[in-house]
Amino acid sequence: MEPTDCNGYCICVHCNLRILHAVGTPCRETMCPQCGKKMMREGSYHHQLYLQKLGEINHESSSTNKGK
Repeated sequence: MEPTDCNGYCICVHCNLRILHAVGTPCRETMCPQCGKKMMREGSYHHQLYLQKLGEINHESSSTNKGK
C-alpha cells in the first residue's frame, strides 16, 4: 500500500496504537495488531465522544483527589 492510499489513522483506545487507515476498510473492522481490540478512526465522531468522556472521567477523579 502506498502512503497516498490512506487518509488518516486508525487508533486503538485500549493500547494507544496508531496505524495508517487503509482506504476501503473501516477502522471499526480493523483489529488492533497489539491487543486484538477493534480500532477507531482518529478524529471521528466516536473518537471525539471517547475523548470527551475520558476528559470527564479525569476531571472527576482529579476533583475527588483535591478534597483529600
